[in-house]
Amino acid sequence: MVPQSCLIVIPEGWLINPRKTCLLRFFKDPMSLQRLPKVYMDKWSVTPSGTPHNFINRRKVQLDPALETWSELILNGWEKL
Repeated sequence: MVPQSCLIVIPEGWLINPRKTCLLRFFKDPMSLQRLPKVYMDKWSVTPSGTPHNFINRRKVQLDPALETWSELILNGWEKL
C-alpha cells in the first residue's frame, strides 16, 4: 500500500469557461514518468449543447504549471464537467 503522502494529484478532466465557449481537457501523458508526470492540456471549441466541437491546440506541461492553471481557472469561474 502506498502512503497517502506519496500520492501525486494530477488534474484530469474537462473544464468549461463561464461563457460556455471554450473547453479545456487535462490528462496525464501516459508516456511520462510516474515520479515526473507531465500533463496534456487540450483546447476545444464548444457546440451550443456544451460538447467539444473543434480541437484547437494542445500543450504539454509539467505537473506544477498544470495544477496552477487548473486552480486559476476554477477560481475564475470555469466549471468541471
